Amino acid sequence: MLLSRRVISNGSKTFFALLFLAISCLVSSCGYSPLYNQRSSSNLKVTKNLELIEIQPIKGRIGQSLRNNLLVHLNPKGTPANPLYKLSVTLKETRSNLGVKKSAVVTRGNLKMLATYTLSKADIMTTGIEATRLFTAKVTTISSYDISQAQFAAFTALKDAQARALRNIADNIRTRLGIYFSQGSK
Repeated sequence: MLLSRRVISNGSKTFFALLFLAISCLVSSCGYSPLYNQRSSSNLKVTKNLELIEIQPIKGRIGQSLRNNLLVHLNPKGTPANPLYKLSVTLKETRSNLGVKKSAVVTRGNLKMLATYTLSKADIMTTGIEATRLFTAKVTTISSYDISQAQFAAFTALKDAQARALRNIADNIRTRLGIYFSQGSK
């Protein structure tokens, strides 16, 4: 009995090794390549295009935080001197109460943020700057947070939920813009 288990386990190890090898060959032959691969010339163009985006100011304090996150993600070397693209973003924040005790005390909340962003190509002409819309999309994220009876703890939890949501939105925007540029759209 013990010998048959050992044979099965050795056979299953071989099977899984062959399965892994087959999947690896299939994935590499389908044209899969990482989005931000620095060795590929097309992916280097994606990074260069992302660095040439000027991020417009976003209204409100949370807008400033989102803009800072986007600057870190898109322009790690600083604001471009001659931007080819402009990114404008609008934010909408809503809060909802989830956990309510019998005593009508709220214990859990959801923070929903909706970001609508537009990528435009800046064409410099003799009369000024004229923008051509290239890409418009929406990103929605929901962050949950605890609502404590202590005001400072509740305030801190809300601010942490906002920070998480803004990081998530910035990551999504960068990924979607990277996909846009990697598909050869200009």
